[in-house]
Amino acid sequence: MNLAFRGTDDGRPRLPGSLHVNRRLSDWLAFHADGTVTIKPGKVELGQGILTTFRQIAADELGVAPDAVRLAPTITGESPDEAVTSGSLSVQEGGMAIRHACADARALFLSVAEQAHGGPLRVEDGRFVNAAGSAVSSYAALADRGLLDAEASPDAHPLPAAARRHAGVDAPRLDLPDKLRGAPRYIHDMRLPGMRHARMVRPPRPGATLLDAPAFAHREGSFLAVLADTEHEAERLAARAAAAARWQGGTPLPADWPAWLESAPAEPSVVAQHGAPRAGARVVRRRFL
Repeated sequence: MNLAFRGTDDGRPRLPGSLHVNRRLSDWLAFHADGTVTIKPGKVELGQGILTTFRQIAADELGVAPDAVRLAPTITGESPDEAVTSGSLSVQEGGMAIRHACADARALFLSVAEQAHGGPLRVEDGRFVNAAGSAVSSYAALADRGLLDAEASPDAHPLPAAARRHAGVDAPRLDLPDKLRGAPRYIHDMRLPGMRHARMVRPPRPGATLLDAPAFAHREGSFLAVLADTEHEAERLAARAAAAARWQGGTPLPADWPAWLESAPAEPSVVAQHGAPRAGARVVRRRFL
């Protein structure tokens, strides 16, 4: 698992989020002759709504309508290697990468169009428009030029927050229609022929040794699990196995959880920093354990 984007200094110019270890623009997006753009995230939609957010981010930075943005499925070996989808980091790492890659692509395509047409241009709905308001080129017109076969630049400038039209604005969730219809959409909806469901039965204390387990459970040393034809049955059997299993030893769980958590090794991460509060501002502090 490559976690260089989590802060490791590898000597290369720093790029935002997981763009740092997936540096080619073509890994992240592709323009098409029909005016659409495909965004290729390395994070997986598991019902948390990240594809909707990625679509909004890309639409803002590229200056296109959200309906013009397609989201490619995440495929091992084809999508950017973003390690894992966990810890509520998809927008922080994948979203930052998509924002920067799209901003870089916008600047690159605009530059090529401006050189060809001899003057400054702006982006409007995927078209490059001159000062007179005439469209002289577009992403679609330049889609086959191979411009994205380049490494992302650390000097790209995403739009300031005030200039964003889509990110942070309520939008229909792309994953909701299938959810509401009960249609299979996520990897955990997959059903294969003969597939069965398992649940682990965990010890009451870390390091405890399993002494005895019911016959319907599957045991290997101190590893204990149950297997069933349905998830509901697996949950029911796991509860029965947990009640019947006998364990010995192990490390007692801490009585003072807050103190234990604060003393445990941790990886600090600054989500946002805006300087000292203004005079007279109300400061709210909270701890979540």
